[in-house]
Amino acid sequence: MLKMKDGAEEKLRASLTEIPGISVESKAPSGELIVLVETADINGLHKQCLEIERMEGVLGVYPSYITTEDEAMAVEK
Repeated sequence: MLKMKDGAEEKLRASLTEIPGISVESKAPSGELIVLVETADINGLHKQCLEIERMEGVLGVYPSYITTEDEAMAVEK
């Protein structure tokens, strides 16, 4: 989830779609953007979150669900 300043949504959506592996999925009723970040590992996720946090208009990035391929495979078995 991405919290942002008022009036920053349009510019942030455009900037986020330019980053490989990131997509804006929706907007929560409370105003935060729901962002999907796909990376190879947790270190990549951390790096992407730091990059997003530095964008103008971002107040904070709050991961709400993290899964790995290993976890997904365990569920399928």
